[in-house]
Amino acid sequence: MTPDETREFLTEMFGQIGERFDGVEQRFDGVDKRFDRVDERMDQIEHKVDQRFEELTVVTNSLIDAVADINKRMG
Repeated sequence: MTPDETREFLTEMFGQIGERFDGVEQRFDGVDKRFDRVDERMDQIEHKVDQRFEELTVVTNSLIDAVADINKRMG
């Protein structure tokens, strides 16, 4: 192989490597976007769970208070 052929070959190889890295980078960008959507959805679910937990806590406390009132009345 002559020096010019070697240069041409290496230029081609580096070009192909660069193209593959670009493809991998695009895939990672897509995965990042998907993770962002999943993270956003998990935050929404966590918020709903927290709200429901608060609602259940209020109901539970009301029931505890009602049972305590009944116990007081029954002596």
